Amino acid sequence: MKVVKAKDGKCCLTQVPVPEVGPREVLIKVYATALNRADTLQAAGKYPPPPGTTDVLGLEASGEIVDVGPQCVNGLKEGDKVMALLAGGGYAEFVAVDERQVMRIPQGYSFKLGAAIPETWLTAFQLLHLVAKINETDTVLIHAAGSGVGTAATQLCRIAGATVIATAGSDEKLEKAKELGASFCFNRKEGAWEEKVLEVTNGKGATVILDCIGYPYVPQNLQAIARDGRWILYGLMGGVKEEKEFQVNLRTILMKRVQLLASTLRARSIEYKADLVTKFITHTSERLKSGENMIIYKIITIVLF
Repeated sequence: MKVVKAKDGKCCLTQVPVPEVGPREVLIKVYATALNRADTLQAAGKYPPPPGTTDVLGLEASGEIVDVGPQCVNGLKEGDKVMALLAGGGYAEFVAVDERQVMRIPQGYSFKLGAAIPETWLTAFQLLHLVAKINETDTVLIHAAGSGVGTAATQLCRIAGATVIATAGSDEKLEKAKELGASFCFNRKEGAWEEKVLEVTNGKGATVILDCIGYPYVPQNLQAIARDGRWILYGLMGGVKEEKEFQVNLRTILMKRVQLLASTLRARSIEYKADLVTKFITHTSERLKSGENMIIYKIITIVLF
């Protein structure tokens, strides 16, 4: 089968055997996949896959089940239209994945929409509900609100009844954030957004921060976060600096009793991902039945093979 791998900082098309199905795995004929930042970093040689994981790119995919392992118990069968959370392997004609990481595509959703849900929405759900444990009293500051995780997180906050403050680098992205449920939107290129956060929260600050930027936002985050706030770090898009430079801020972290919580998803265990998928399905199923959709900001079609 055809797959896409990374070689010398570039994506290349190559041939590999169709994967064998494990006892609790299903084999999916892939109709659509998605591009995540982890894929671009892996392609550039900056983010190797976890040990034991395929080097084929792609962290999520949608398609049709064509084979089911002998120990599968979740009721999935050949012909089911599904979407799957992957540690890798989505940029392929077929992918084998543990059945517990597979979800049926919601009624009315295309394969393209299905492929855009697992990695981004499960990441956002994990950050908000398993790590930050948000509720309707929270004010959530979402950085990179125009990203896949950012747009998903905004909608999940709205569903939870939390107030969203969004930052992004363009007015177009902020307009979309507002449409998705953000109450306040600030362009990071137009002045001190941390002061604006304090202004709209009457000086209290955000009780939760979703931060995929890292070091460049450390001083601003510490100013914008509320006392006893939860600062969720899940990316380092802005890079990192030496630890001694970061330690300057430890006094503020201590005095404001800030909880700095870091989280990733790709390298987590199958058991963790299974629990995450189950909780996500439970959380979203009734809303999907009632006609409330998971909105995908933008779809760009690229034909791999």
